[in-house]
Amino acid sequence: MECRPCRGDEMGLLRELFVAAVMELTGGEYSLEQRRAWVSSAADKVEFCARMEARQPFVAILQERIAGYADLQPDGLIDHFYVAPWAKGQRVASGMLQHIEELAQSKEMTTIHSFVSLTAEPFFLQKKFVVVEQRIATRAGVTLPHALLQKVLTLKSTRESLPR
Repeated sequence: MECRPCRGDEMGLLRELFVAAVMELTGGEYSLEQRRAWVSSAADKVEFCARMEARQPFVAILQERIAGYADLQPDGLIDHFYVAPWAKGQRVASGMLQHIEELAQSKEMTTIHSFVSLTAEPFFLQKKFVVVEQRIATRAGVTLPHALLQKVLTLKSTRESLPR
C-alpha cells in the first residue's frame, strides 16, 4: 500500500468511498436513519469535492485502487479517515494512520486528534489514542454519538539521526 496526495480529479471518488464506507461499514453501531443523516453531508457533489480539496487529503492505494483516504489538518485534527468496504481487513487504516503520524512528526506536532465514530473507536484505542470526551453530533436532525480521541506523539530521538 502506498499513500500519496489526492489529485483534483479524484475528489469525486472520495465522495463515493465516504458514502460506501458509512453505509456499509457502520451498520453495527448506527441505524439506517443515522447513516443516511451522516452521508447527507455528501449530497451536493460539488460542495463535497470543494470541502475535500480544502482539506488536502491523501489517498491510500492498494491493488491500483483508492482503498482509503484521510487528512491531517494544521492543528493536528484528522478530519476524514475512511476505508473502502472492499479493503476492510487489509491493514489500510493502519497504513494511513502510520502515514498521518509520520506527517505530524515531520511538522513537529505533539498531538493528533479526531472525532471518531463508534465503529472506528476500537481501532483508534488500539493505536494508543485516548478518549477525551464522549459527544453527540446532529446531522439532518438526527443524533450521532461519537467521541473525541487524542494521541500524544513521541518525537523520534535526535540521537537516532546523529552520525556515529
